[in-house]
Amino acid sequence: MIDYNGKIIVIAGPTASGKSDIAITLAKKINGYIINGDSRQVYKYLNIGTAKPVFQNSEYTIDGIKHYLYDFIDPRDNFTLFDYQLAVKDILRKEKGIPILVGGSGLYIDSVVFNYILSKNHNIDTTLQSKSIEELKELAKEYLPNMNESDRENKHRLIRAIQRKGITHKKGSTLNSIYFVLDIKKEILEKRVEERIERMFKEGLLQENISLLKKGYTYEDKGMNSIGYIEFKEYFDKEKTLEQVKEDIYRNTLSYIKRQKTWFKRNKNSIWINNKEDIYYKASNFILKE
Repeated sequence: MIDYNGKIIVIAGPTASGKSDIAITLAKKINGYIINGDSRQVYKYLNIGTAKPVFQNSEYTIDGIKHYLYDFIDPRDNFTLFDYQLAVKDILRKEKGIPILVGGSGLYIDSVVFNYILSKNHNIDTTLQSKSIEELKELAKEYLPNMNESDRENKHRLIRAIQRKGITHKKGSTLNSIYFVLDIKKEILEKRVEERIERMFKEGLLQENISLLKKGYTYEDKGMNSIGYIEFKEYFDKEKTLEQVKEDIYRNTLSYIKRQKTWFKRNKNSIWINNKEDIYYKASNFILKE
């Protein structure tokens, strides 16, 4: 659990909704700093495919704004919700200024805002470990709708879902926050996703995948089992063309966006908004309010 008495601003929303730019501008206005709320951007080397911010130096700043919890986990390593919450707790304890939690991973964000009561679980069920992906999916079938595409093919994450009986968590004392969700029209998001994927390929997404494989990573690793990476597996197995990979990334991204929206709608106190000036105004008032 997180023991923090200050205020937190959340800028959440689906992939390609423009969260990062809004968060940076807001941080400048309110003396804020940014904490990553994206479960894929924590991994090292996964830059293009996760649309990770391009930092200006080794201190992870953009326009003078500090960013935390990006680019620090090896793609092979397991990084749990408990680990994430603990890392955020440490930042809130040390850092001065207004924290802005930014991302599209609702479970990560909510584990902080709603102060999930979590524990480090070292107990691994060996009977589950010995089962195949298909067997695990059958056991986890009632939880699959709330899991993203890559997690459904990830043995470790399937086992976690089975062991914790889905993704429900007991909440602690909710932190003092204002929770924005960027409300972008479907057709605009679809166009942005299409343009983003084309840009990723021009920037070297294929080469990034090749580089990761040369480093010894595989598509079984935690980080590599992500949209923008896992789709390349069949390309390297000579089962799909690059054009088909693009189509798979596009389709998987849109499916993920749909699940993101469904998740954020569960929070009845979230503010769905599409005007950045309104966000700056409401956030500033929230900070000033006693």
